[in-house]
Amino acid sequence: MGCGSSTASPLYPTSNGKQTGDRQNQNQNTRTQDSLKDEDEGFEEEFSDGMLGLSTEEQYHQIIRTLGPGDLFEDQEFPPNMSSLFFDPNQPIKAKVLWMRPQEILGKDGEAQLITDGVTRDDIKQGLLGDCWFLSSCAAVSQRGQLMSKIIMDNQVLSGPNYKGIVRFRFWRFGEWVQVIIDDRLPTVKGKLIYGHSTDPKEFWNTNLLFCFLFILRLHGSYEALEGGITMDALVDLTGGLAERYELTEYNPAIYKLILRAHKAGAFVACSRKGNWRNTTKADANGLIPGHAYTVTDITQIKHQMGEEKLLRIRNPWGDATEWRGSWSDNDRNWKWVDEETKKKIQQESKDDGEFWISFKDFYHQFGEVTICLLGPDFDGDGISDKIGHMEMVRGEWILHHSAGGSRNNLAKFATNDQYLLTITEPDDFNHETDDAESEGKSNIVIALMQEHRRSKPNVRVKSYQIGFFIYKTEDTRHKLSAKYFRFHPDVGKTNCYVNFREVSGRFELEPGHYVIIATTFLEDCPAHFMLRVFGEKQFSLKGPLPPAPPSDPASAPS
Repeated sequence: MGCGSSTASPLYPTSNGKQTGDRQNQNQNTRTQDSLKDEDEGFEEEFSDGMLGLSTEEQYHQIIRTLGPGDLFEDQEFPPNMSSLFFDPNQPIKAKVLWMRPQEILGKDGEAQLITDGVTRDDIKQGLLGDCWFLSSCAAVSQRGQLMSKIIMDNQVLSGPNYKGIVRFRFWRFGEWVQVIIDDRLPTVKGKLIYGHSTDPKEFWNTNLLFCFLFILRLHGSYEALEGGITMDALVDLTGGLAERYELTEYNPAIYKLILRAHKAGAFVACSRKGNWRNTTKADANGLIPGHAYTVTDITQIKHQMGEEKLLRIRNPWGDATEWRGSWSDNDRNWKWVDEETKKKIQQESKDDGEFWISFKDFYHQFGEVTICLLGPDFDGDGISDKIGHMEMVRGEWILHHSAGGSRNNLAKFATNDQYLLTITEPDDFNHETDDAESEGKSNIVIALMQEHRRSKPNVRVKSYQIGFFIYKTEDTRHKLSAKYFRFHPDVGKTNCYVNFREVSGRFELEPGHYVIIATTFLEDCPAHFMLRVFGEKQFSLKGPLPPAPPSDPASAPS
């Protein structure tokens, strides 16, 4: 049973505007990025249509019309063979894999259904693949029925007279919800599903998760491509939200407040254990799996006979007895100090279901990062604002020899990157009892930069550049800032490092005023499409790209 929660090679900004690697890894990181540019074997050389696996409503109805009585849909783009399981279709495996449809798997034991009794996090059970990053995200999202209804389209059957062997789902990809059409053949060994599946053998929404996988696979190339993914990406694909990732290094009690506020606001929260997922497929003595991705399903603070405790409820996508064995675990003696009413309120149970409570201090010590996915206004596309706040989104492109200027290593080239004007007109509401004093008069803004990452070809990896962004204060709302301006003015915010994630983000407290946001790759001349999203509590505007200032216009010169 594998897992996967990837890390990437970061490049860190320094105070003089230069970029440096993780000290010893600097040359290795730069070499990695160069390899993406110069050694394209196994990678897409350039972005084409990015439509691999995406379909329209008309295409769906056209397929249905072409199927005769008794015919079942067979997806030619994702065949039931070894090329769909591995990047290398000649890779040997020990067991014989047979592709079966849900009713064939179930046999005479009942009628296969997409959903039997609603969608819950308890349905999810991981198989052999290292896809815990995706399953932990699905467990988080499954708690929101409205959102799952958007992903799982209505009126789909897996048996009976209307059964056609075709299923369809929606996912958020690069700024819009897209539809995916697939057949329902699934890989099995000895009649058992070998990858993620439901705890109810009659229910296939979780093999619906496999259908979700099939969507991801069409973008990633094969089931094998799902190993070692990033939880942040999965949460964004399933919600269209803005994801933030926090590393748990030196102990910071403010993280508890951050997770608590996010949970109360309806955000999705996942976390990853410290360690390398490739080196182990079993738990440590404390019951936790190194490098494994988990879901945060609840957070609370309880009072008991010995005092108070801040607790988090965590779920392992393995869905079995592999759980935390330390303080506040299922059968820990600490629970004897807690009254029955409190235990019932927080649903404290002793079950081998992969879910457990853990103290915040132990959580911080044992886990390496937390991902929080915020849902912006109208996340489900129904025209109604679902949360208080405002979001703006713009798409851009790093064009070779034109607007792909790279990092601040070369300020003249850096200034050729597109610049977007962010205008904040009013600060956030301030609560003197709960908010920090230094936040008064400022606006809390989340900025996310995503590079285009959709596939155009099967079994071909997508190139990922090391990306980041900078924020500068400006008084010129008409034109780009110049290289001279950057030489004499520091930024007011930036991503911590350049990293080859699909999306990077940051949270900033900014005073009302005008700012420019500059999205960049680390190296120069790395062509790609990108998207900027900005989320805040109050109304603001995001425009651009700004045009260059005329040569005679001193507006962008330093003061």
